[in-house]
Amino acid sequence: MKYRISGMMKIGRENRKFEKEVEAGTENFALQKAYMLLGAANGLPRSKIKVEKVEKVA
Repeated sequence: MKYRISGMMKIGRENRKFEKEVEAGTENFALQKAYMLLGAANGLPRSKIKVEKVEKVA
């Protein structure tokens, strides 16, 4: 199942919006996977990533 995760991440002094689609079995696993991918790609800890919405994608 695909999930779309959207929110804000703080990079330096700037807040940037993000939207990420991930493939996962559950909503919670999709959220954890998004934290992992965004953190690794941008060098951010989870505390700098704020998720606003998680939704299923058809």
